[in-house]
Amino acid sequence: MTDISEIPSKEEILKNMAKHLQTNMQDGEEVLLRTYDLAFIKGKIEGIAEEKNKNLLT
Repeated sequence: MTDISEIPSKEEILKNMAKHLQTNMQDGEEVLLRTYDLAFIKGKIEGIAEEKNKNLLT
């Protein structure tokens, strides 16, 4: 397993991705599609969690 100190911060990831996209603009569409997919998945997971919390309270 990777040591937590080896995992880049969110800021480092964004900085590196911005630098990459400046020189590889063709990758921009793929990055946007992946970002959309991740946001969609996150929304679904949060929705499921909210629904479970509602059911636990009733």
